[in-house]
Amino acid sequence: MKMKKRLLAYIALLGALVFSQCRQLDLEPKGIMGEPELFGTEYGVKMYFTGLYNWLPIEDFQYYANDGYRKNDWATEKNSQGAMSGEYFNTWISVDNDGFGYWPYDRIREVNNFIQSFPNYKDKFPDETFNKLLGEAHFLRAYFYFGMAKRYGGVPIVTEVQDPLAGPEVLNVSRNTEYDTWKFIHDDLQFAIDNMSDDTKETGRANKYVAAALMSRAMLYAGSVAKYTESLGFKATELATQQGLAGMEPSQANEFFEYAVAAGKLIETGPFSLYNKHADKATNFASLFLDASSPETIFVKEYNRNSPRGNALQHNYDALMSPAPDMSSFVGAESFVPLDFMELYDMPAYTNPDGTPVRFDSRGDIRDGMEPRALGTMYLDGDELRGKTFSIQRGIYRTFDGVATDIQRGVNSAPINSNGNRILGGKGWTTEINGVTYTITGAHGNFEDQGGENNAFGSAFIRKYINPDMPTADVRDWRSDQSWVVFRLGEVYLNTAEALYELGRREEAFDYIEKIRERAGAKVVRPAIDMTMTNIGSINKANYTYSLEKSLQFIRDERQRELYAENHWWWDIRRWRTADQILNNFRQRLLSCYYVADEGKYIYLDEDNRFNRQWNASKSCYYEPIPWGEIGKNNNLLPQNPLY
Repeated sequence: MKMKKRLLAYIALLGALVFSQCRQLDLEPKGIMGEPELFGTEYGVKMYFTGLYNWLPIEDFQYYANDGYRKNDWATEKNSQGAMSGEYFNTWISVDNDGFGYWPYDRIREVNNFIQSFPNYKDKFPDETFNKLLGEAHFLRAYFYFGMAKRYGGVPIVTEVQDPLAGPEVLNVSRNTEYDTWKFIHDDLQFAIDNMSDDTKETGRANKYVAAALMSRAMLYAGSVAKYTESLGFKATELATQQGLAGMEPSQANEFFEYAVAAGKLIETGPFSLYNKHADKATNFASLFLDASSPETIFVKEYNRNSPRGNALQHNYDALMSPAPDMSSFVGAESFVPLDFMELYDMPAYTNPDGTPVRFDSRGDIRDGMEPRALGTMYLDGDELRGKTFSIQRGIYRTFDGVATDIQRGVNSAPINSNGNRILGGKGWTTEINGVTYTITGAHGNFEDQGGENNAFGSAFIRKYINPDMPTADVRDWRSDQSWVVFRLGEVYLNTAEALYELGRREEAFDYIEKIRERAGAKVVRPAIDMTMTNIGSINKANYTYSLEKSLQFIRDERQRELYAENHWWWDIRRWRTADQILNNFRQRLLSCYYVADEGKYIYLDEDNRFNRQWNASKSCYYEPIPWGEIGKNNNLLPQNPLY
C-alpha cells in the first residue's frame, strides 16, 4: 500500500508501542507520526521495531500453550508448554495437537512495509546505519516465518505490501513448499547477518549474532524435518506432503545442517562464553538465567515490574513455581519435575542391585552424587529458598521388608501398601506408631487431601529461572520481572553438536558436548562415541519408527538435561518426529519419598503419577492445521496439512 497520506497510528509508552490500524487521513493530526517521522530517523525506526519485537513468537513466561503469545493470564504457568507436553507434571490433562491458529501476516505486513519503503529514506542515514536497520527488519520477518514454519511447514511467502482492494487473483496467495519456506527464512537471516552490526550493547535488540542464533535454531529444525518426516509415512496418502507443502526430501537435510553449523561457528567469534562465574556448579547453572551480565546470553526478552503498561511486562513465574505460604504469597507451586526427566541426569542409586530400596539417613541425601546441573535446575528436599527449607515427603511405611517393585507402581492394593502398612495423609496430618507421633507428609507435599495446586507431586520443584532474592511477601501474581533468555551459547553449542553429528562429524560434535558437560559438573564429560544403532528412546523407552546411533540419542538427551524448562523439548520431539511415540500413553513417573518408621530411615520409590494421568500425541501434531478461518477466506491455501 502506498503510504502517502496513510499513517500508522500508535501510542508509545516508555519506548513500547501499541499499533492501531492503518487509516487514510487527509490532514496530519497532532501527536501521530507518519512515515517520514518513523522511517526518516533512527529513533523513529527503533520505535516502529519495538512494536514488532513485542509480537515475536517467543515461547516465554507468558506463552499459553493452547492460546498463544502474550497471554495476559495469571495461570500461564499452569498452562505452559512444558505442562502441555508432559515435561512438567501439574493440572494439565492432554497434549494440544491442534495449536491455536498462529497466522501473523499482519505483523509481516508491517515488516514488509518497512522493507519496501525504507529505501526512500536512504539519504538520511549513513550507509552502515541504513544497512543495519534493513538487516534488522529481515531478522524480524524471519522470526515470524519461523513461528509459522515449525507449525505448518510450507506457508505463503509474501514479500510485498498487498493492496487490500486488489482482487482475489492477487490476494489469494498459495502456499509455498516447505523447502522454499525454510530457505526463505535462511535467506532473510543471511541478509540480516551480512548487514547488521556486531554491537551487543543494546539489550533486547537483535544484532548479527542474534540473527545467527536464530539461524542456528531454525536450520537445525529444518534439517531434522527433512531427514525424519519420511518416517511418518505421509507421502503415500497426504496431498500436502506429495506437493511438498508438509515435508521435505531427506536429501535436503544436510544443506540445512550445514547452515546451522555455519551459524554456530559465527557466534563463536563473538564476545560470548559459557557462564562460569560461581565455583559451585549448581549455583552457577541456576545463576546464569538471572545474571543480566552473563557472557552466555545472546538475546533476552526483557520484563520490568515498574512498567506502567499493566501486566504486559510482568509475569508470575516465581508465584506459580514456589510453594505457599513459605516461599510464595500467591496460590503456590503448579508444576513439578517427573522422574522421567530427573533420571536423565547423573543421579544417586535409590534402588540396590538386589532390588531393595536404598536407605537414606535424611531425605536430602538424595542430592548427594546428583549432577550439579540437575541441582541448579530443580529444588530437592533440604534445599533452601527465601529462608525456608524444602520438605517433601509422600508418606510413611511402618515397615518395608521387600523390594522396590513390591509397591506395584504405588497402587493401594499392593500387599506392602495395604493393611495400614503404608500411611498417607493430608496437610499437617499426624499418625502415632508405637507411641511416637509422626507428621505424615512434608510441609510442601505430597498431600492426599489436596489437588494439583501447591502440592508437591514427586520430589522436586523447579529452580531454573526462580529469583531467590524476592521476599516471600512480594512473590505474588504479576510481580516477577526476570528476563527470558531467548538465545544463549549453551543452546547454540548443542545445536552445532547435533548438526555436526548428523553430518557425520562425530568427534567434532562431541567437542561441544564436552564443553557443556564440563560446565554442568557431569561425572563423564566426554562419553565415548557409540555407533550402535537403536530405535529405543530414553524417555518412556519409546520405539522410534527409525534407527539412530546411540551417540546421537545421547546428544538428544544432553539437550534435555541442559535445556529442561526452557520450552525446547516439545519442539525437539516434534522435529525429530518422535512425539507420537514418546507421548504414547505416557504416564509420568514420580519419585516419592517415604519414612520407614521401624528403621528410622528414608527410601525413595519410583511410582506412577497418582492420578494415572497420561499424555498422548498423535501423528497430526507434527503439522498443525492451516487455520480453517484463513482457508475460508482463501481456498488456495489447500490442501490442508496431514491428518486434518
